[in-house]
Amino acid sequence: MKHKEYLAAAARSAAEQIAADPALYVPLDPDVADYMGAFSEDSIILADLIEDALLTINGQGEAVYEGR
Repeated sequence: MKHKEYLAAAARSAAEQIAADPALYVPLDPDVADYMGAFSEDSIILADLIEDALLTINGQGEAVYEGR
């Protein structure tokens, strides 16, 4: 079995167990949890930095973007 197939099968199994008993604690391998989306990465990208650099607060306390 390939790694991705293992992850999909393990995720399916965990989801079925949880669906059958929502109160059930199902321990997961970190790779399986990651495959299921447990660890989301909120990286900063260049567009975010540029957008934040253009953000200013005007005299009325409103957040506005400078037109450069």
